[in-house]
Amino acid sequence: MVITIGEQREFILKTSFLWQTLILSGALLGMTGCSSDDEDTTSDASYIQFYNASPNSTAARLSMDEYEYTGVDFADSMARYSYTTGSVELAIIGNDEHGDDLTIYEQSLEMVDGEEHLFMLVGDYHSPEFWDISYQRGEMDELNSDEDEDYSKMQLLVAHAAMNSAGFDVYIGIEGREFIDATLLGEVNYKEYSDSVIFDTGDYTLYLTEPGSREPIYTTANMSLSTNTVYKLIIRESFGPGTPGITIDSVDSTSTPVNYANIDAHAEFRVFNGLSEQGSIDVEMTSHSSAIELAGIAVGQVSEFREIAFDDYGVSIEASDSAEVLANNLLVTFNQDESRSIFVYQDEEGGVKGMTFTQDLRPRAFEYQMNFANLVHEFEDLTVYFVRSSETIESAEYKLDDVDFAELNALTIPSGEYEISVVQQDDSDNLTLLYQSELLTLEGGGHYSMALIKDSTMSLGYKLSLFQ
Repeated sequence: MVITIGEQREFILKTSFLWQTLILSGALLGMTGCSSDDEDTTSDASYIQFYNASPNSTAARLSMDEYEYTGVDFADSMARYSYTTGSVELAIIGNDEHGDDLTIYEQSLEMVDGEEHLFMLVGDYHSPEFWDISYQRGEMDELNSDEDEDYSKMQLLVAHAAMNSAGFDVYIGIEGREFIDATLLGEVNYKEYSDSVIFDTGDYTLYLTEPGSREPIYTTANMSLSTNTVYKLIIRESFGPGTPGITIDSVDSTSTPVNYANIDAHAEFRVFNGLSEQGSIDVEMTSHSSAIELAGIAVGQVSEFREIAFDDYGVSIEASDSAEVLANNLLVTFNQDESRSIFVYQDEEGGVKGMTFTQDLRPRAFEYQMNFANLVHEFEDLTVYFVRSSETIESAEYKLDDVDFAELNALTIPSGEYEISVVQQDDSDNLTLLYQSELLTLEGGGHYSMALIKDSTMSLGYKLSLFQ
């Protein structure tokens, strides 16, 4: 269901979240960054990483002796760093419903020479848990440093961080071979992890089965495990259409996990009609093996999600009333376990185009993810203001700047009451108000998308459509 913002009393926020580079010196609390995955560990140091596996959490930060590392979103990690041995005061810090700092967990921890730690935040953010996965990598480093042998070794473990999922038997096999040749790593249940095992570097496939079964219910694509490092394979919640409702992240020593979806998972999609001059539309998605039709999508409305096999699709769009072909050469790719929205709009030359983006449908505790699309070709450099009752446009803390035509921007804001204003500024710095909502009360958390389109029935000539 699509709701115009003027009618909606509930709203959502989002941050287009970008990683910042973390620069540390040896003078800062004895912390030293590891410059390479294949670099041997140094003496008199332990090693730390942090991964956020709490699906409805805000960004969370690891604090060691009151030094705070960069915030980590769900399904993301910070890089591996060395830390001095001895006692340390550890804390995990997130945000509360007001956007203020909240200490989620704290404890004293003894850091031991040569010990590796993957710290994790798991569970529901309203009652989260801290998980310390500890392992050693000295044997792998020793093998790789043996100049008399032509070794290239890596190490891996599998951790189960999906709180709503049952346990699995985990198998790993060499890429290109059958499942029957795969090696059983063991059974893992929630908040359990396998032994850390050393293998030759190379290409592998990971399989999950139900405990005791030899029938895979989850198979990854080719995993290139080619670096002399420890790969932590994290089973976490997924909020796409695939089964069994999980996905796998590979965490090495860097700050960018690699995701491996189930290769057999379907995708899903929906279509938003932003063709204010064309009326209702019919849409057909066609691949070499299947076709899906959506009929009668009204202007300013979005279709329901439809499941679709992963593939590359040609998209044709017709006017519902006249069957006039509006577009027949659009291309859309759907990958496994993805949820995608397609915005259909008209460009400045009258051509019908489509803009796609992948939806992040995970729940949120205290914030809203808001995606905004400018589908009015007459305007560039729009600013979208989220104005609280104590603010004006000039003083608004939350806003999206420089939104161009056919561009999607995103913002995360805390719950509260906001008035939304869409403003265009010309080259002479004159401001034009295109849309202004009533005061909106945003409670809880979640995700919404907004699209600005023409609408002659609105007082300012434009409408902001809002949909989950």
